[in-house]
Amino acid sequence: MATEVLEQAPPNGVAVLVVGAGVGGLMTAMECWRRGCNVRIVERHKAHSTSGDSFAIGPSAITAFRNYPKMQEENERIAYNPLMKFCDHLGNCRQGPIDFKDLLAGTSAAKGKRIYRHSRPKFHAMLLAQLTRIGLRVEYCSEVVQYWEDAEKGVAGVALKDGFKIGADLVVAADGLRGASWPLVAGHLIPCRSSGDAIYRVAYPVDIALTDPVVEERFPLMEDGRSVIEMWMGPDYTFSVWRNQDEMSWMLSRPDPGTAEESWGNKVDPSEALKFTAKIPDWPEYADRVIKTTPKDALVDWKLMWRDPQPNWTSPGGHVVQLGDAAHTFLPQSGNGGTQAIEDAISLSTCIALAVADGDAKKKLPEAARVHNLLRFERVSCLQAFGVTNRKKIRSDHSEKKSEQPAVNGDKADKGGNGGGGGKFLHVGKWILDYDPENYTNQNFHKALAHLKDGTPFQNTNTPPGLVYRPWTIEGLVKAQENGEPTILDANWD
Repeated sequence: MATEVLEQAPPNGVAVLVVGAGVGGLMTAMECWRRGCNVRIVERHKAHSTSGDSFAIGPSAITAFRNYPKMQEENERIAYNPLMKFCDHLGNCRQGPIDFKDLLAGTSAAKGKRIYRHSRPKFHAMLLAQLTRIGLRVEYCSEVVQYWEDAEKGVAGVALKDGFKIGADLVVAADGLRGASWPLVAGHLIPCRSSGDAIYRVAYPVDIALTDPVVEERFPLMEDGRSVIEMWMGPDYTFSVWRNQDEMSWMLSRPDPGTAEESWGNKVDPSEALKFTAKIPDWPEYADRVIKTTPKDALVDWKLMWRDPQPNWTSPGGHVVQLGDAAHTFLPQSGNGGTQAIEDAISLSTCIALAVADGDAKKKLPEAARVHNLLRFERVSCLQAFGVTNRKKIRSDHSEKKSEQPAVNGDKADKGGNGGGGGKFLHVGKWILDYDPENYTNQNFHKALAHLKDGTPFQNTNTPPGLVYRPWTIEGLVKAQENGEPTILDANWD
């Protein structure tokens, strides 16, 4: 068991209010506490989150855990290390099972790197446990309905649904994609539109699924005890199944019939998914049996929405800053939402520490927020674009590969990302793997600040090598790809 020896900076007199106790909010609270801030956290829900299925956390986010020995140890204990298998639309293997490390670009980048697969509820509980160890707590049942700031006085705050107001020197809006900060930050709500797709998603105790002997036989663990994530790619759907040591998890992305909602609370009966699979010719019966083992109150029908990237995440006075999904939403195909929220937390807290070190702490906070915004936006925007294009590529890959014979189970992965029916879509570039958000911020804070103050040239280097960033919209990106025109994705993504 790791010994908990934490280094905390001396109190800096800065009061930080974090709105939202999701992954990004909790990590921000811990990192700001470590930097010497006085931190308060409010959350609209009645208790900590137990919803969600699983997600990937990349090594760039895990760098923060080096400052929390017990949490670092817990992360290693609860993380899964599954293999990947890429299949055609009916579950016939084309590539795999392969190790996640075979999807990492370049041997030097892959060395010592790992993509962590986590149960979202367990990961969230781990963060809460660390929060408790450092003496912080979440104030639940605190729904924020309005953000405000007084730039002249150097303060900001929120109004709660019950009329109570809370002020702080800096407010971090980490309250998700439907938070109330956009009217202050942008002057209006940010429009969104349907991608045309929705996704059934669920995770439940594996013992429930294994009551069906057919499911148990079809989805075994490997001989060494490792689990396998299967990804099936069809012309208008993708289906993934993951049986691990604790849970059965499956997702089915398909055209949205108009009944899905962008909410974990939108639960539907598993029979709705069976109505869709019944229309797929030759759909295997064992896949339906997996769906039938799903508890009645567990299946979420999530609407996949598109939002254009927003370059400004800070309020006019700089005392409110958005973070995580509140600033930048991701499609599941990007595989980066949780990682980028943690990167945000590390970046923002480091900016605060550097600004405070320059003196006159509270007056420097707007600089910290704006530099953080500048250092983060282009990187995040690239990864958002990656998710949009991945959605299209997965389906086009099915069209290209559907006439090929499935690869032999266990064939060696194509590390170049070509062929095989899927690995290229999860290929993770060196610029993603080798990024250390704290080091990057330390190295670039004052350069970025000089750029904001007097226009000194500054170029971010936490994006794909050779990238010249160009603003984009989802509609423009999709059209450009269809027409073979240059896009933001034209760079060395490895």
